[in-house]
Amino acid sequence: MAHDSRGRNAASITDRRSFLGSLGAAGTLALAGCAGFGGGDGDPFDDYGPQGAALEPSAVSWDDLGDLEGELTVYSGRTRDQIDPLFAAIEERYDEFTIDSDFDDNSTQLNKINEETADTRPDVFYTQSSGALAALKQDGLVRTLPEDVIDAVDDNYSDPDGTWTGASGRVRAILYNTELWEGGADALPDDIFAYAEDDRFEGIISTRPNSGTFRSFIVAMIEMEGEQATREWVRSMVEDQDATLYSSGSQQAEEVAAGNQAVALGNQYYAGRIVENDPDSPLDVAFTSGDAGCLFNVSGVGILEDADKPNLAAEFTRHVLAAEGQEFFVETNGEYPVLDGVEYVGDLPTLAEINPPEFDLNALANVEQAVDLLREEGMTV
Repeated sequence: MAHDSRGRNAASITDRRSFLGSLGAAGTLALAGCAGFGGGDGDPFDDYGPQGAALEPSAVSWDDLGDLEGELTVYSGRTRDQIDPLFAAIEERYDEFTIDSDFDDNSTQLNKINEETADTRPDVFYTQSSGALAALKQDGLVRTLPEDVIDAVDDNYSDPDGTWTGASGRVRAILYNTELWEGGADALPDDIFAYAEDDRFEGIISTRPNSGTFRSFIVAMIEMEGEQATREWVRSMVEDQDATLYSSGSQQAEEVAAGNQAVALGNQYYAGRIVENDPDSPLDVAFTSGDAGCLFNVSGVGILEDADKPNLAAEFTRHVLAAEGQEFFVETNGEYPVLDGVEYVGDLPTLAEINPPEFDLNALANVEQAVDLLREEGMTV
């Protein structure tokens, strides 16, 4: 069996790429057993249950799910490049289905949803970080998901009460340039606090404070270590380490790969994308152990309590969580799947090889606490 330079099964990767390439070319194949749709502006489904096969942890295919018809309004806290290709693939498959999407950062989307009325809110909120979904849950703005969706995704990747579900996962990581950082991963601390205290990182480390996952990381640090310790960490990163602050995770990872930055705190998938496209890149990742520095977090989906088309939203959510959706996140975005039936085959360590902390993702709801702390300590872009 042929393998590439990083030990991956080359045939498997080729098959996966061919499979993903078929997403956009799927067209409008008729699905066996799909029910008809109602017309007009009403919800096209008769009930909240699955319109085709039920979602399963082992992963079902789009071929097994119900057809999609109508217009669905989706607010996204993820950037367009991270999620719009999947939206486009789903739209291309169904002639009568369109997604009215709105892209902005998590905080802006949360504020809009809270300020809007039931008549103007979206059907679905697709978040960059579970903290935003947990905040909507606290405000009573998301409804309980269908039972098959709740049962398919592990409680570690979703709300145990079933009001939101993770769609893909990522881990906070230490990105580093192997040509600039001597000693490799073994020379990098496995304690996140060392990166704010160790003189070796002064002037060579960076982070991205405007991202939802970084803010969730700050909330997790507050929960695990206390606000004062977190405040001192942020202050030391700004004042003592003179950390470079980026507004784009992709740019941050590219700067490390290009040798313009030695060490960066970011999400593992940004490095995974670069290494996937350039196996010879001097970019690698390391992880802290059991602390907020290697927090596992999810990007996820919630259906609004007053969604105009909750059943269409539910079937759309099944598509995101089906095999094709999960494969997209793994291969295209370098993220981790949230269903047991889909394997992570990227260049970076699997979750089993990392030691993220045990953490209730609903505890990430207080994003404004992190935003206030970062602003007060001068870590803003």
